[in-house]
Amino acid sequence: MVRPTIVESVVGTLDLSIRWLLPGEIFPGVYGKTLGRYGYVSDLTVARFARRHGIATNMMQFAIETAKSNGVEVMYVHVDRNNKPALQLFEKMGFEMIEEASEGLVEDNTYLLCRSL
Repeated sequence: MVRPTIVESVVGTLDLSIRWLLPGEIFPGVYGKTLGRYGYVSDLTVARFARRHGIATNMMQFAIETAKSNGVEVMYVHVDRNNKPALQLFEKMGFEMIEEASEGLVEDNTYLLCRSL
């Protein structure tokens, strides 16, 4: 069995959505504030063999810069509260927990994290 190298394969994915709040919509952490564009990061994944090499950090830095260049003011991400490496990564990147799992996500054990840009 040949182990793929980082250069020869896709090692991670990150989905970044850039959205506007619609009139009447609210998002946690922005109560009573006017929020323009916001970013939402979902599905940040790095292949097991490629972890602990700064790949997720580089992808997040790219996502943050992309969001900033598109007028995003705030970024959000949901993280499994048991995923300590992910929580440490987002904390290192300046994200803070603003909400425990909403009622519909309690079984998912997630936190909603936020970072102003």
